[in-house]
Amino acid sequence: MGRLSVYVLFCVLQWTRAQFGNIGLSIGMAGERSNDDVLSIRSPCPQNTTCVPVSECPLLEDLMDFSCFSSDKYFHRLNQLICGNANDEDYVCCPMCDCGKVYPDGAPQCGHSMVKGVDYNGLGSQPWIARIGFTHKDSGNVRFACSGSIIGKRVVLTAAHCALAKPEGYKLSTVVVGEWDIGRSPDCNDYFCAPPTQAIKVENVIVHPGYEQKIFRHDIAMIMLKEEIKYSVTAAPICLNDKPEIVINERASLVGWGKLSGQNSLVSRQQHLEVPLVPLENCERIFGESVPVNEGQLCAGGEEGKDACSGFGGAPLLLFKDGRNVQIGIVSFGSENCGSEGVPSVYTNIAHYYRWIVDNAPL
Repeated sequence: MGRLSVYVLFCVLQWTRAQFGNIGLSIGMAGERSNDDVLSIRSPCPQNTTCVPVSECPLLEDLMDFSCFSSDKYFHRLNQLICGNANDEDYVCCPMCDCGKVYPDGAPQCGHSMVKGVDYNGLGSQPWIARIGFTHKDSGNVRFACSGSIIGKRVVLTAAHCALAKPEGYKLSTVVVGEWDIGRSPDCNDYFCAPPTQAIKVENVIVHPGYEQKIFRHDIAMIMLKEEIKYSVTAAPICLNDKPEIVINERASLVGWGKLSGQNSLVSRQQHLEVPLVPLENCERIFGESVPVNEGQLCAGGEEGKDACSGFGGAPLLLFKDGRNVQIGIVSFGSENCGSEGVPSVYTNIAHYYRWIVDNAPL
């Protein structure tokens, strides 16, 4: 499905928000244009749209060309946009918006999902998550063993132990963005279909010079891509935390693919887990004798049955602050007794490495 058609649907959903429950979509719109035609008015148009002949609303015409909107359900909704009739032609409420942009002019360019809703964790809610793929040197098979986060059009942030991993003959090769359900293509829900996923080859890796594999020291890296990511509803950058203060017991969100505590098999959809931020001393007590824990790390979790057990390496730990999503950590390591009461996991502390990221990434 074309990128343009998805953006148009966002406008359609914004107009008819009351009929679709509590999921809203945000997009910048320009002012209305004038129309001198004499109309037989059916209903007034919402703000930031204007009543024009359907032939003069190319965005809407483009949308109708795609088979994914050929069902009666979607055409019924599109029919509700008709605002009048003149000279035997239907007039529609056409958006006056620049639908080629993910964010409105002047808005922060990170940490904002175009899909909004109370407790909504579905398609498009976490567009900054990337899947990190490794290709087998002999078979060519691709295995996605880690996650990361989009921080620039050619930059994905992850853990160093992921970026340098070579599991069983596999080598880092590809990053996939725009994914939500690995079992479907394209990803769709009741409201819209997402643009196709983007599989982009890795150009090189920037690993923190102090990284020590055995003790997960400075476990942070940036993957540089050969091509730019095309930002969309399911692919957008996350904001990075630059403030070292941590509020103990504040709940953060872990997002990625893998197995959570209690899961025996992989789940195809992007997974979400809330974990509390706990004192660093909690992790020192659990891991300190074998792996030093320091101010370059965060400690989170420790609730029974709530932990990321495998496949979440490099995944982001997020907070929703001041109206935007901010990455505060990267999954580094945890206990083999995943999901045990009082056993938290260790994350790389983004604030501690913020300057290193900025100085080394061409954002």
